[in-house]
Amino acid sequence: MTNFEIVKRDAQQLPAQAKSPLPDRMLLSDAAQSGAEALTAFTGDDRQTGPVLATVTAQDATVWAAVDASLSVPTVRVYCADPGSPYAQAALNTSIQHHGNELAITVPRIATPSRTIRHGNTYISGSGNAYSFTSTGDMHINSSGVTITSSTGGTVINGHRGVEIELLLPVGSGLRTTTSSGSVHGYGHLAGARVDAASGSVRLESVGRAEIEAASGSVRIGTVTEWISVNAASGSVEVARHSGQQARVRAASGSVTLTIAAAASGTVDVHSASGSVTLHGSHRRDMTINATASSGTVRRP
Repeated sequence: MTNFEIVKRDAQQLPAQAKSPLPDRMLLSDAAQSGAEALTAFTGDDRQTGPVLATVTAQDATVWAAVDASLSVPTVRVYCADPGSPYAQAALNTSIQHHGNELAITVPRIATPSRTIRHGNTYISGSGNAYSFTSTGDMHINSSGVTITSSTGGTVINGHRGVEIELLLPVGSGLRTTTSSGSVHGYGHLAGARVDAASGSVRLESVGRAEIEAASGSVRIGTVTEWISVNAASGSVEVARHSGQQARVRAASGSVTLTIAAAASGTVDVHSASGSVTLHGSHRRDMTINATASSGTVRRP
């Protein structure tokens, strides 16, 4: 499942959400919504109109991508909410290239600054994906920010927010991302998505073809219209509506929930090594459906 060729399709073949323009100047990223200005901005050449395959390569970045039916060329905005941090310099130095139906966004690598989190009398120190701590509280940590949940609150010392990349793409566009740390969010209908995320969640509203590798983080997909392949090492997987021809999901540690729509055909193959599997709409004689769990229950309501 590696066909990510972008084809200009007849509008009648596209899902309804692919045909609707977004509200004017939709603010996708957290940084934009908080009032931050883009440190790097790009608008595609009017002589190169149509769908693109947007390729994002970044060490520590959150990607926000939306398909907008009112656009004929892509736009890119790169943010960082911490002006004095190394991430801000990386946002300023981000390379954006647009040639034909190829859009490449590359964020330069940076030395990840160390962070210290204080929670009561407990201190947590580290950088990148490596942290050491001892605490009886409830803590959720990622390398682009820290959330502490407790009855007494907590304090982050020397913490930085990473780069945020906001993409607005023409109808028929696809997305390919490679990130070490950071989540990927997709709005509208992407023709295809290939996501390789070492640490961070994946959220796609609607996609034709999707190939997702998630080492640490949950995967949530609204609608799949063609095929999907997901490998999740640590985190749950949910597909709200699969109406395509093939679905393959592998979860090493986490639950899997998938709903098979009436329009689906072909094969559905789901396995969780440690976690439950729930398949809705799976009582179909016209499809090949396999659902297994090495350590956990399989439900087919």
